[in-house]
Amino acid sequence: MTAAADLQQRALAALQAGRLEEAERSYRELLALVPHPGVLHNLGLVLVRLRRDAEAVEYFERSLAARPADSNVRLALSNALLHADRAREALACCDELLAADPYSRDARQNRAIALRALNRHDEAADVLEGLLAEEPADADAEFNLALAELMLERYGSAWDHYEARWRGSHAQLPLPMANGALWRKGEPLAKRVTLVQAEQGLGDTLQFLRWVPLLAAQAARVDLQVQPELVAFVRRQWASYRIDALGEETASDIERRIGLLSLPLALGVSDPGSAPAYLRADPGRVDAWARRLPLRSDRWVGLAWRGNPLKRHDPQRSIPFEALRPWLETAAAKSLAVVSLQRDVSDAERAWLAQFPHVAVPGAELRDFDDTAAVMMLTREVVSADTAVIHLAGALGRPAIVLLRFCSDWRWGIDRPDGATYGSVRALRQPAPGDWTSVLQRLAAIAL
Repeated sequence: MTAAADLQQRALAALQAGRLEEAERSYRELLALVPHPGVLHNLGLVLVRLRRDAEAVEYFERSLAARPADSNVRLALSNALLHADRAREALACCDELLAADPYSRDARQNRAIALRALNRHDEAADVLEGLLAEEPADADAEFNLALAELMLERYGSAWDHYEARWRGSHAQLPLPMANGALWRKGEPLAKRVTLVQAEQGLGDTLQFLRWVPLLAAQAARVDLQVQPELVAFVRRQWASYRIDALGEETASDIERRIGLLSLPLALGVSDPGSAPAYLRADPGRVDAWARRLPLRSDRWVGLAWRGNPLKRHDPQRSIPFEALRPWLETAAAKSLAVVSLQRDVSDAERAWLAQFPHVAVPGAELRDFDDTAAVMMLTREVVSADTAVIHLAGALGRPAIVLLRFCSDWRWGIDRPDGATYGSVRALRQPAPGDWTSVLQRLAAIAL
């Protein structure tokens, strides 16, 4: 076996086994021996799985330059461009694919995703409806259609299509298992013992908890499973419910189980509207934090600038901390104090924030959601990227401003200043992808 063939086998075996760093090394070694467009393509695929999308774009473009008619490489390039927040280029890439093959479902699907990323949701919905008309079982098209419809606030059909999240390559998460049959759309839950299970991120859980009491008013009993980080906080909200962590043993008499984000469909909610406060902070924790924070509560502003780095879209929704400087300086000039609501503050972030004496960084002292909620109650405003922090603020009814990427998550709408989800939350959006400077300038001009 030649050295090149050996490297090819090692790279493929590593890729299939999920050993991505090893696969990258092998493909790079192979590329040095055999600068073939297929090797460039495969290295690009590895880099996408490593979430190094900007690098992947470079290798796909080099492969495509050698084989401009290769539709597989062009499709892979469109995927990488979408992940790299370069939707206009991805759209052009899809249009080139469709010029050669107007019926390509993959190209049309990616084109719809690019249109959504450009806030052209009506056009995206038209493309996706066409895909579904041809293939009604296409779960990917149905799920993406749901996201477009939710953004357009077409809730009547959106909640129905959103059930496709359990199927297809874009499935969010496997539905948690437990006793009781899985709820199917159209099936009533009245007078049944029902288990409601959190299914996605912490922010999703905080947002959709608002529907649990409405179900409880109809069901024989509601049990609830949430992420471990939320169990104690949620138990304090509803002491009469059985509330456990996902994966724990459930009651033997459960008749139906349902994903938390299916509640609007099950309850027939045609338009969710903006939610008033429906969660409460612990008064004891509020008092404890009031003794620890040295200023009056009318001088504090809470701040969170990033979300979970494990999320694929986190680089787009999170704000580079260095970009906060102009706003932090403006806050100091207005005699405001800033308290960080980030629990996982890195050493680099903490060192950088140390230059601002008006910024308090509790970090890990925020032990749980009860601590974070208590600190929020001592602020005049919360300023946050699109993370669980902003959902907690909205659920508590705290005045807040959410800082959004150009194409935000569906729950914030397209251009509504109130954010469309919580009555107490205002929204500031990027005017163009990646433009946090304009957002923070607008934030500095607001009289907090």
